[in-house]
Amino acid sequence: MIYVVLILLSISLVLIWFFLRRRKRNERLRSLLKTGLKNPYRFEEFAREYLREHGFKKVRVTRKSKDFGADIVAKKRGRTVVFQVKLRSSAVEKSVVKELVAAAYIYGAVEVGVFTNGEISQSLEKELELLESAGGFIKKVHVVKNITPEEL
Repeated sequence: MIYVVLILLSISLVLIWFFLRRRKRNERLRSLLKTGLKNPYRFEEFAREYLREHGFKKVRVTRKSKDFGADIVAKKRGRTVVFQVKLRSSAVEKSVVKELVAAAYIYGAVEVGVFTNGEISQSLEKELELLESAGGFIKKVHVVKNITPEEL
């Protein structure tokens, strides 16, 4: 009987620890986002942490200039992924695709992504669909949009 109680207590403590840990991470992300919505470089830092929390590995922000169109380079399932990070008050347009393809080629990526606090235009959405389905070296496109503090 005592063993059952100890096991249940242990499980309860582990669950509480996981809950508190997740809550702390979400609070940290919310704080990063609030400062990131005012500064594009801080928004890139937020994007880096957000991607880490969502399964990307070895996530790094590139240099501010001469980055060849990549703002973030990461790994997912062993594949290199390059992201364009856009802090915008309007929709992100399709001109991003040229930079993404160039960055993917230069960094040896087979996946690309757009990360934004807002919307992406319909023309960009169509371009990204074409890019993914074209059968070229880009195998997958990631889109993270409409990021708000309430969502975290």
